[in-house]
Amino acid sequence: MCNRFSLLVLFVAFVLAGCSSHAPSAARFMSAKPNSIYMGFGGGGFWGDDNSHREERSAQEAYRYKEPRFLLDGALFFRNDHFSFGFSLGEHPFPRFMLGFVSDYFGVQGWGDVIVLNDDSSTNWKRPFGIMTIEQYPITSKFKVGVSQFFAHNSYSGVLDECCSINLDYYVKFYKELGVGAYISYDDYSLEFRYGNELGSDNQRFYLDFSVMFDAQSH
Repeated sequence: MCNRFSLLVLFVAFVLAGCSSHAPSAARFMSAKPNSIYMGFGGGGFWGDDNSHREERSAQEAYRYKEPRFLLDGALFFRNDHFSFGFSLGEHPFPRFMLGFVSDYFGVQGWGDVIVLNDDSSTNWKRPFGIMTIEQYPITSKFKVGVSQFFAHNSYSGVLDECCSINLDYYVKFYKELGVGAYISYDDYSLEFRYGNELGSDNQRFYLDFSVMFDAQSH
């Protein structure tokens, strides 16, 4: 039953995939127990500034860009004693890989999309990526609080509008974000807040995320 539910989580995340990429959850990364396979999902969103806009290139051509505010993803982690590797689906249809060091009190999480994306219809190919440090403070064996600091190379997408025709070409823009976060977790449930400041811009984002994780090997 649990394994079937695990596959359902990833399938739903893929179906509801958006077209953007932001920093992943610190709480989900820290939640996997040693020598286990953990799976779960998270949902939430952000408020503040976004980069949704329309760019007029000519009288017949324009780009429509959208940075969705609602975020949903499913994640799978493989952990040994102090090394965790995983991937997630949800913010866009391409898998994101995550790996790093994890302990009861400290973690380092790095991530990057498996697919390299074309930057705004040019030949400048890039991928979303980032790194995060996490400090965790166990209050009891189940109740924990944590803080994080991150740098993220985020993305959002657009399509080309052409007069009197339909164009399904897919274009991507990127921006750099520096931020901090905090979370509380009880057993396999967590609530997380993150603040991000877009470098080179006045844009600020405030993220809220709720996560549920479980042992994918349990029956």
